[in-house]
Amino acid sequence: MAALARHLFTLTKPRIVLLLVFTAAAGVWKAAAGSPEPAVLLAVVLAGAVAAAGANMINQGLEPDIDAKMRRTRERAVASRQVGANAAVIAGLVLVAIAVVVLAVTTNLLTALLTLAAAAVYVLVYTVLLKRRSWNNIVIGGAAGAFPPLIGATAVSGQIDAVGLYMFAFVFFWTPPHFWTLSLVLRDDYTAARIPMLGAVASPRDTAVQIMLYILLLTALAWLPLVAGYGGLTFAVATTLLSAYWLRVSWSLRNGAGSKQALDAYKFSLVYLALVFLVLAVEPMLPWYS
Repeated sequence: MAALARHLFTLTKPRIVLLLVFTAAAGVWKAAAGSPEPAVLLAVVLAGAVAAAGANMINQGLEPDIDAKMRRTRERAVASRQVGANAAVIAGLVLVAIAVVVLAVTTNLLTALLTLAAAAVYVLVYTVLLKRRSWNNIVIGGAAGAFPPLIGATAVSGQIDAVGLYMFAFVFFWTPPHFWTLSLVLRDDYTAARIPMLGAVASPRDTAVQIMLYILLLTALAWLPLVAGYGGLTFAVATTLLSAYWLRVSWSLRNGAGSKQALDAYKFSLVYLALVFLVLAVEPMLPWYS
Protein backbone atom coordinates (compact mmCIF):
# COMPACT_ATOMS: atom_id res chain seq x y z
CA MET A 1 0.00 0.00 0.00
CA ALA A 2 2.81 2.37 0.89
CA ALA A 3 4.54 1.58 -2.41
CA LEU A 4 1.34 2.30 -4.37
CA ALA A 5 0.91 5.63 -2.56
CA ARG A 6 4.51 6.52 -3.37
CA HIS A 7 4.06 5.66 -7.05
CA LEU A 8 0.82 7.64 -7.24
CA PHE A 9 2.58 10.64 -5.67
CA THR A 10 5.32 10.57 -8.31
CA LEU A 11 2.60 10.58 -10.97
CA THR A 12 1.46 14.00 -9.74
CA LYS A 13 4.72 15.59 -11.01
CA PRO A 14 5.21 17.54 -7.75
CA ARG A 15 7.89 19.90 -9.09
CA ILE A 16 5.60 21.04 -11.90
CA VAL A 17 2.71 21.39 -9.47
CA LEU A 18 4.86 23.61 -7.26
CA LEU A 19 5.42 26.18 -10.03
CA LEU A 20 1.73 26.14 -11.02
CA VAL A 21 0.67 26.69 -7.43
CA PHE A 22 3.20 29.50 -7.05
CA THR A 23 1.73 31.40 -10.02
CA ALA A 24 -1.78 30.78 -8.67
CA ALA A 25 -0.78 32.21 -5.29
CA ALA A 26 0.80 35.19 -7.04
CA GLY A 27 -2.49 35.70 -8.87
CA VAL A 28 -4.34 35.83 -5.56
CA TRP A 29 -1.77 38.22 -4.10
CA LYS A 30 -1.82 40.55 -7.11
CA ALA A 31 -5.61 40.65 -7.37
CA ALA A 32 -5.83 41.41 -3.66
CA ALA A 33 -3.27 44.23 -3.99
CA GLY A 34 -0.93 42.54 -1.54
CA SER A 35 -3.56 41.82 1.13
CA PRO A 36 -5.20 38.48 0.31
CA GLU A 37 -7.67 36.74 2.61
CA PRO A 38 -5.81 33.79 4.16
CA ALA A 39 -8.75 31.44 3.57
CA VAL A 40 -8.92 32.27 -0.13
CA LEU A 41 -5.16 31.95 -0.57
CA LEU A 42 -5.13 28.60 1.22
CA ALA A 43 -8.04 27.26 -0.84
CA VAL A 44 -6.41 28.24 -4.12
CA VAL A 45 -3.05 26.77 -3.13
CA LEU A 46 -4.38 23.46 -1.83
CA ALA A 47 -7.14 22.88 -4.36
CA GLY A 48 -4.92 24.11 -7.17
CA ALA A 49 -2.24 21.62 -6.19
CA VAL A 50 -4.79 18.80 -6.08
CA ALA A 51 -6.26 19.72 -9.49
CA ALA A 52 -2.84 19.99 -11.14
CA ALA A 53 -1.78 16.70 -9.59
CA GLY A 54 -4.91 15.02 -10.88
CA ALA A 55 -4.45 16.36 -14.42
CA ASN A 56 -0.85 15.12 -14.42
CA MET A 57 -1.98 11.66 -13.36
CA ILE A 58 -4.57 11.51 -16.14
CA ASN A 59 -1.95 12.66 -18.64
CA GLN A 60 0.40 9.82 -17.73
CA GLY A 61 -2.42 7.31 -17.67
CA LEU A 62 -3.27 8.22 -21.27
CA GLU A 63 0.23 8.06 -22.74
CA PRO A 64 2.32 5.25 -21.21
CA ASP A 65 3.42 4.24 -24.72
CA ILE A 66 5.08 7.64 -25.22
CA ASP A 67 6.68 7.70 -21.78
CA ALA A 68 8.08 4.19 -22.28
CA LYS A 69 10.04 5.33 -25.35
CA MET A 70 11.71 8.33 -23.71
CA ARG A 71 14.73 8.00 -21.43
CA ARG A 72 13.49 10.82 -19.21
CA THR A 73 10.10 9.23 -18.58
CA ARG A 74 10.45 5.47 -19.04
CA GLU A 75 10.73 4.93 -15.27
CA ARG A 76 7.45 6.69 -14.52
CA ALA A 77 5.04 4.48 -12.61
CA VAL A 78 2.58 3.82 -15.44
CA ALA A 79 5.20 3.50 -18.17
CA SER A 80 7.12 0.99 -16.04
CA ARG A 81 3.87 -0.84 -15.18
CA GLN A 82 4.07 -0.22 -11.45
CA VAL A 83 0.65 1.47 -11.62
CA GLY A 84 -2.10 0.60 -14.08
CA ALA A 85 -3.11 3.20 -16.65
CA ASN A 86 -6.78 2.98 -15.67
CA ALA A 87 -5.92 3.42 -12.00
CA ALA A 88 -3.93 6.57 -12.79
CA VAL A 89 -6.77 8.04 -14.85
CA ILE A 90 -9.42 7.25 -12.23
CA ALA A 91 -7.30 8.65 -9.40
CA GLY A 92 -6.64 11.78 -11.44
CA LEU A 93 -10.33 12.30 -12.20
CA VAL A 94 -11.16 11.97 -8.51
CA LEU A 95 -8.54 14.56 -7.55
CA VAL A 96 -9.74 17.06 -10.17
CA ALA A 97 -13.35 16.58 -9.06
CA ILE A 98 -12.42 17.15 -5.40
CA ALA A 99 -10.52 20.33 -6.28
CA VAL A 100 -13.41 21.72 -8.34
CA VAL A 101 -15.92 21.08 -5.56
CA VAL A 102 -13.66 22.58 -2.89
CA LEU A 103 -13.14 25.76 -4.92
CA ALA A 104 -16.85 26.06 -5.69
CA VAL A 105 -17.61 25.92 -1.95
CA THR A 106 -14.74 28.01 -0.61
CA THR A 107 -14.32 30.66 -3.35
CA ASN A 108 -16.84 30.95 -6.19
CA LEU A 109 -18.29 28.97 -9.08
CA LEU A 110 -16.26 30.79 -11.75
CA THR A 111 -12.98 29.81 -10.06
CA ALA A 112 -14.13 26.19 -9.91
CA LEU A 113 -15.15 26.17 -13.57
CA LEU A 114 -11.84 27.68 -14.66
CA THR A 115 -10.04 24.95 -12.73
CA LEU A 116 -12.08 22.33 -14.55
CA ALA A 117 -11.33 24.08 -17.86
CA ALA A 118 -7.58 24.02 -17.15
CA ALA A 119 -7.66 20.27 -16.56
CA ALA A 120 -9.77 19.73 -19.67
CA VAL A 121 -7.40 21.74 -21.86
CA TYR A 122 -4.40 19.82 -20.56
CA VAL A 123 -5.98 16.39 -20.92
CA LEU A 124 -8.20 16.76 -23.99
CA VAL A 125 -6.62 19.53 -26.06
CA TYR A 126 -2.94 18.93 -25.32
CA THR A 127 -2.63 15.23 -24.44
CA VAL A 128 -5.37 13.71 -26.60
CA LEU A 129 -5.71 16.02 -29.61
CA LEU A 130 -2.43 17.83 -30.24
CA LYS A 131 0.63 16.29 -28.59
CA ARG A 132 1.06 13.49 -31.13
CA ARG A 133 -0.13 15.47 -34.15
CA SER A 134 1.24 19.03 -34.33
CA TRP A 135 4.32 21.03 -33.40
CA ASN A 136 1.81 23.63 -32.21
CA ASN A 137 0.87 21.23 -29.41
CA ILE A 138 2.46 23.33 -26.69
CA VAL A 139 1.42 26.65 -28.25
CA ILE A 140 -2.28 25.79 -27.95
CA GLY A 141 -2.40 23.02 -25.38
CA GLY A 142 0.07 24.81 -23.16
CA ALA A 143 -2.73 27.22 -22.28
CA ALA A 144 -3.57 24.80 -19.47
CA GLY A 145 -0.56 26.02 -17.52
CA ALA A 146 -1.68 29.63 -17.98
CA PHE A 147 -4.88 29.17 -15.98
CA PRO A 148 -3.49 29.14 -12.39
CA PRO A 149 -2.84 32.89 -11.98
CA LEU A 150 -6.19 33.65 -13.64
CA ILE A 151 -7.83 31.21 -11.24
CA GLY A 152 -6.10 32.95 -8.34
CA ALA A 153 -7.36 36.33 -9.50
CA THR A 154 -10.95 35.17 -9.98
CA ALA A 155 -10.91 33.62 -6.51
CA VAL A 156 -10.44 37.15 -5.19
CA SER A 157 -12.59 39.20 -7.56
CA GLY A 158 -15.23 36.70 -8.62
CA GLN A 159 -14.85 37.79 -12.23
CA ILE A 160 -12.44 37.65 -15.16
CA ASP A 161 -10.75 41.03 -15.31
CA ALA A 162 -7.80 42.67 -17.07
CA VAL A 163 -5.29 41.69 -14.38
CA GLY A 164 -6.28 38.03 -14.53
CA LEU A 165 -6.23 37.97 -18.32
CA TYR A 166 -2.81 39.62 -18.36
CA MET A 167 -1.34 36.97 -16.09
CA PHE A 168 -2.94 34.26 -18.21
CA ALA A 169 -1.45 35.79 -21.37
CA PHE A 170 2.00 36.12 -19.85
CA VAL A 171 2.21 32.43 -18.92
CA PHE A 172 0.62 31.49 -22.24
CA PHE A 173 3.44 33.20 -24.17
CA TRP A 174 6.10 31.97 -21.74
CA THR A 175 5.15 28.33 -22.25
CA PRO A 176 6.33 27.76 -25.86
CA PRO A 177 9.92 29.03 -25.45
CA HIS A 178 10.17 27.16 -22.15
CA PHE A 179 9.14 23.81 -23.64
CA TRP A 180 10.92 24.37 -26.96
CA THR A 181 14.16 24.81 -25.04
CA LEU A 182 13.47 21.49 -23.32
CA SER A 183 12.77 19.94 -26.71
CA LEU A 184 16.32 20.81 -27.77
CA VAL A 185 17.62 18.93 -24.73
CA LEU A 186 15.34 15.95 -25.43
CA ARG A 187 15.44 16.07 -29.21
CA ASP A 188 16.36 12.38 -29.54
CA ASP A 189 13.70 11.32 -27.03
CA TYR A 190 10.92 13.21 -28.79
CA THR A 191 12.06 11.82 -32.14
CA ALA A 192 12.03 8.26 -30.79
CA ALA A 193 8.54 8.76 -29.36
CA ARG A 194 7.39 10.45 -32.60
CA ILE A 195 6.25 13.57 -30.76
CA PRO A 196 6.46 16.60 -33.08
CA MET A 197 7.81 19.02 -30.51
CA LEU A 198 9.46 21.90 -32.36
CA GLY A 199 13.02 20.99 -31.36
CA ALA A 200 12.52 17.52 -32.84
CA VAL A 201 11.03 18.58 -36.18
CA ALA A 202 12.89 21.84 -36.89
CA SER A 203 16.57 22.74 -36.95
CA PRO A 204 18.18 24.07 -33.76
CA ARG A 205 18.53 27.44 -35.47
CA ASP A 206 14.84 27.69 -36.40
CA THR A 207 13.84 26.53 -32.94
CA ALA A 208 16.13 29.08 -31.30
CA VAL A 209 14.72 31.87 -33.47
CA GLN A 210 11.20 31.00 -32.35
CA ILE A 211 12.34 30.91 -28.72
CA MET A 212 13.95 34.34 -28.96
CA LEU A 213 10.95 35.87 -30.73
CA TYR A 214 8.71 34.76 -27.88
CA ILE A 215 11.14 36.16 -25.32
CA LEU A 216 11.04 39.51 -27.14
CA LEU A 217 7.24 39.36 -26.99
CA LEU A 218 7.42 38.79 -23.23
CA THR A 219 9.73 41.79 -22.97
CA ALA A 220 7.13 43.95 -24.65
CA LEU A 221 4.37 42.50 -22.47
CA ALA A 222 6.33 43.52 -19.38
CA TRP A 223 5.34 47.14 -20.00
CA LEU A 224 1.61 46.58 -20.59
CA PRO A 225 0.58 46.72 -16.90
CA LEU A 226 2.34 50.05 -16.46
CA VAL A 227 0.68 51.52 -19.55
CA ALA A 228 -2.74 50.06 -18.67
CA GLY A 229 -2.58 51.19 -15.05
CA TYR A 230 -2.53 47.88 -13.16
CA GLY A 231 1.23 47.56 -12.72
CA GLY A 232 4.23 49.68 -11.91
CA LEU A 233 7.67 50.55 -13.17
CA THR A 234 9.34 48.03 -10.86
CA PHE A 235 7.64 45.09 -12.58
CA ALA A 236 8.33 46.47 -16.05
CA VAL A 237 12.03 47.03 -15.43
CA ALA A 238 12.62 43.80 -13.49
CA THR A 239 10.86 41.68 -16.12
CA THR A 240 12.74 43.42 -18.93
CA LEU A 241 16.07 42.68 -17.25
CA LEU A 242 15.10 39.05 -16.67
CA SER A 243 13.97 38.76 -20.29
CA ALA A 244 17.26 40.23 -21.49
CA TYR A 245 19.20 37.62 -19.54
CA TRP A 246 16.98 34.81 -20.85
CA LEU A 247 17.55 36.11 -24.37
CA ARG A 248 21.30 36.13 -23.72
CA VAL A 249 21.43 32.51 -22.54
CA SER A 250 19.24 31.46 -25.46
CA TRP A 251 21.37 33.23 -28.08
CA SER A 252 23.87 30.39 -28.37
CA LEU A 253 21.09 27.89 -29.10
CA ARG A 254 20.80 29.17 -32.65
CA ASN A 255 24.15 27.55 -33.51
CA GLY A 256 23.18 24.14 -32.22
CA ALA A 257 24.59 24.58 -28.73
CA GLY A 258 25.28 21.52 -26.61
CA SER A 259 22.71 19.95 -24.34
CA LYS A 260 24.26 21.58 -21.26
CA GLN A 261 23.71 25.07 -22.65
CA ALA A 262 20.16 24.18 -23.66
CA LEU A 263 19.54 22.69 -20.22
CA ASP A 264 20.88 25.83 -18.55
CA ALA A 265 18.53 27.95 -20.66
CA TYR A 266 15.63 25.65 -19.77
CA LYS A 267 16.37 25.86 -16.05
CA PHE A 268 16.58 29.64 -16.23
CA SER A 269 13.15 29.78 -17.90
CA LEU A 270 11.72 28.20 -14.73
CA VAL A 271 13.50 30.71 -12.51
CA TYR A 272 12.36 33.49 -14.86
CA LEU A 273 8.66 32.73 -14.44
CA ALA A 274 8.94 32.36 -10.69
CA LEU A 275 10.78 35.69 -10.32
CA VAL A 276 8.43 37.53 -12.67
CA PHE A 277 5.39 36.45 -10.67
CA LEU A 278 7.13 37.14 -7.38
CA VAL A 279 7.76 40.73 -8.46
CA LEU A 280 4.21 41.03 -9.80
CA ALA A 281 2.79 39.83 -6.49
CA VAL A 282 4.89 41.94 -4.11
CA GLU A 283 5.01 45.13 -6.18
CA PRO A 284 1.74 46.55 -4.75
CA MET A 285 3.33 46.42 -1.28
CA LEU A 286 6.32 48.56 -2.25
CA PRO A 287 6.23 52.07 -0.75
CA TRP A 288 6.74 53.77 -4.11
CA TYR A 289 3.99 51.81 -5.88
CA SER A 290 0.94 53.79 -6.84
